[in-house]
Amino acid sequence: MNKEQFNEYWIKHYPESFPIDYKLRDYYPDRWLRIHSLPESKQYADTKEEYDIILGRQNYVISGLIEENSEIIIVTGLFELEDSEVTPIEFSEYGNFTKCASLELHKIFPEENEFDFFYDVYISNFIWEKNSINKLLKDIADNKLRAMIVSPSGKCIVHPYDGGMDIIVETQEKRDELKIEYEDWLSEREDGM
Repeated sequence: MNKEQFNEYWIKHYPESFPIDYKLRDYYPDRWLRIHSLPESKQYADTKEEYDIILGRQNYVISGLIEENSEIIIVTGLFELEDSEVTPIEFSEYGNFTKCASLELHKIFPEENEFDFFYDVYISNFIWEKNSINKLLKDIADNKLRAMIVSPSGKCIVHPYDGGMDIIVETQEKRDELKIEYEDWLSEREDGM
């Protein structure tokens, strides 16, 4: 999927929102679910065993949502003070990323951004296979970068973060099914955070 196709896909399937990972749960609360990566909602791993739990849970959940050998798009972004066409070097170790949008946050969310502020969105195409993006997932778990997985065939978005994964699925019914399936990995808080 090239950048034009991705932008068209996003507008068609997520028209109320922008491809900004941490904002999606605000746009789709009825289709959103949060899964914690470690027992007792622990945020960061301290041992190899805890990293194994994180990667095991995340690969298990992703594989439950996305079929093996299907296309996924890894989407990441950077906050910038000015619009730039240069792809940041820090993304190169995770794949071949292409800039697909530069969002003017000061216009989209003026109450949060009083100065000119941009969010540059980058995409890279992958084929999903279990454990194929473990380095990316581990670095996200360590808060070294942010990214989300968009699956056209799975009709979902998976946004790993340091502590768990936010998931946006196609319907509230699907979300409710996942809440039952992953009940032991959910927050005990009423708001699901």
